[in-house]
Formats: sequence, C-alpha cells, structure tokens
Amino acid sequence: MVKCSFTGKEMYAHEGIHLIKNDGTVEYYSSSKAIKNALKLRRDKRKLKWTEAYRITRAKAVVKENAQIAKVAAEKKAAAEPAVEKVAKPKKTVAKKA
Repeated sequence: MVKCSFTGKEMYAHEGIHLIKNDGTVEYYSSSKAIKNALKLRRDKRKLKWTEAYRITRAKAVVKENAQIAKVAAEKKAAAEPAVEKVAKPKKTVAKKA
C-alpha cells in the first residue's frame, strides 16, 4: 500500500498515477484532482479541507488548545477550593479481659 503524495489516501501500488522525478523520487497521486491541485494549481495541501494533511494540522491545533483550556480550568478550580487537610481519626481500641 502506498499513500497519495497530496491527499494522504492509501491505495494499491498499481492504482493512480506515479510521477518519477529526475532525482529518482516517486510521487503517487490517487486522482486527477490531486494532480491538478498539487502540480498545476500549486495549492498547499494543509489548506484544503479534503486532504489528510489539513486534518492533521487542525487536530493538533485543537488538541493543544483543549489541553491549555483544561490546564487553566484546573488551576481555577484549585484556587477556588480552600485547601482542606484530612486528619486521620484515632482508632478505637478495645481492652481484652483476661
């Protein structure tokens, strides 16, 4: 299985279009839409919603933002609650009669 160089879609090696550059690198494209956007229109795959690169960059941004929000919320919660120390109660002992 190979991945499309533009969309990130997995496909079999015999499917799609293979572009072999002069330096020997091979680029795989799953569709004519991917080729047009990559080579003819020179679009950035991270800015197109239908590509895997877009989803990866957005997901990382969302994860970082959510982690930061959770951290701030935890700090606010800790500051709002007064610090209460738990004191262990002494155990009751029963004296045995001999």
